[in-house]
Amino acid sequence: MRSALDLETRLIKTAELFAPGRKGADAVTWLLDDYPRLVAEIRQLRRHLDGFNEEQSAFDQRLEALQKACSSILEL
Repeated sequence: MRSALDLETRLIKTAELFAPGRKGADAVTWLLDDYPRLVAEIRQLRRHLDGFNEEQSAFDQRLEALQKACSSILEL
């Protein structure tokens, strides 16, 4: 099923920028078809980033403990 949409030219031009090799309605269709995949990928990347942040926090805590231990050893 196809439906005609009245879109501003700037929206079509933007879609063409993100849809290589596609023009006009084809670019808009491709962009809308790809949007769910893009959102899922961004969510996955955010989860990975959260994991990295947790790892960094744990690493910082271990580093601080190691630095304190080294300082204690040097004071002996």
